[in-house]
Amino acid sequence: MAQPLVPSTAFADAWIQVDRTENPRFFVNLLDATRARLLERARTSPGEFFASLALRPGHNVLDVGCGTGDFLRLLAPIVSPGTAVGVDLSETMIAEARQRSAENVDNLSFRVGSVLELPFPAASFDRVLATQLLLHVPDPMKALVEIKRVLAPSGLISITEIDWGTLVVQSSDNKLGRRFSDLACRELRNGLIIRELPGQLRELGFNHILIAPEVEVAQDLDAFHTWFVAPSLKHFKRIGAFSEADADAFLADLMARAGRGHYFSSRTYYTVLAS
Repeated sequence: MAQPLVPSTAFADAWIQVDRTENPRFFVNLLDATRARLLERARTSPGEFFASLALRPGHNVLDVGCGTGDFLRLLAPIVSPGTAVGVDLSETMIAEARQRSAENVDNLSFRVGSVLELPFPAASFDRVLATQLLLHVPDPMKALVEIKRVLAPSGLISITEIDWGTLVVQSSDNKLGRRFSDLACRELRNGLIIRELPGQLRELGFNHILIAPEVEVAQDLDAFHTWFVAPSLKHFKRIGAFSEADADAFLADLMARAGRGHYFSSRTYYTVLAS
């Protein structure tokens, strides 16, 4: 008997089961929309964008949870003749990454795999990247142990996560706004993982840790609104945390605020570099 499909908007479960969701392409489109501005920065100046990684020719780089592989494609020429390898749990994502890399960059490859059991020997990579991955992983500490295992002794890891406790989607009804933000953090599997990450890395023996924050602010109905705020409300209605009336009122208010030039949302990202 076929297992039921996972709702695409139940993000805590959907991101670790993309291929079993109602619409796997939803997540490809979500990444394209929400990462468009960041990707444009990377395309404009890859050397500057990846400067904190101190990349050089010959480095072997692993991107865990690589998604569609867009950032890894820009990084690959910098480390050639070293390798750039992308791993993702989703066959849909890996197929998309391979299709987008059809120009056959010799040192770039993608494969299906889990951060909880990486299919590589110990000390295989000089750099390991993980962007908005630990948020979804059922056992983040086990993931970090695996990342450390495949990292060369002199290597560097770069982990980027949103602190979902900082999420603000300003509403004219402050109670509804706070309810949305609290639910968004609570309904994601590890919404506050970034607060634990530096301590967990120290436990694993990483003693050089740099934390770089970046606040993203939106003053219009941006991609985050379209691909996270509105879909999340569908999930909140499904679990009974928002009534139909409250969800409609919340969205209508956001649209009205945007029309008056009063829209405001923000969240804080942190990138942790550790060696």
